[in-house]
Amino acid sequence: MFLRDLVRAALARRRAGNRTVRSDNAGLAVWADLARLDQLVANAADPDEMPALFTLMNPAGRDFGTDVATFIDHCCEQQILLVAAPVTAVDIEATVSGDCRDGGFLVMVTINDQITVASGQLIPKAFRDADDLPRKVLAVVVDIADHAYREFLRTAADLTGNAS
Repeated sequence: MFLRDLVRAALARRRAGNRTVRSDNAGLAVWADLARLDQLVANAADPDEMPALFTLMNPAGRDFGTDVATFIDHCCEQQILLVAAPVTAVDIEATVSGDCRDGGFLVMVTINDQITVASGQLIPKAFRDADDLPRKVLAVVVDIADHAYREFLRTAADLTGNAS
């Protein structure tokens, strides 16, 4: 449904040769530099570092959410996943069912280092048939984070009566 539409849109941009996720939209709060991702993979000082992050992500495993969190943290550190003020951070929180990880995750968006909004749970099943899992994960996280931020702005405007 909503997630499928986001993934389809991200794949369409990728097929069109777009080197930055969602670069065609002005005023983005969250975006990804896919050229930087390709550069780090091709020129990695430690050739096992980036591929290890990719192979760790297994949508069939209970640790998928944790692996996505590690991957997204690395993307933030390497300036692959970028944010613009007032967004100050994008994080991933692995989800659990009872005492065990369930493979899912939440996208957490921090605004002005004061407010954190969370997406609904993303389930690993949505990622199982990905041809390029790291790019699909990155595209979905970017779209969800930017959408969560924009929904926060709309809700705040509705509650205060101010136009966003």
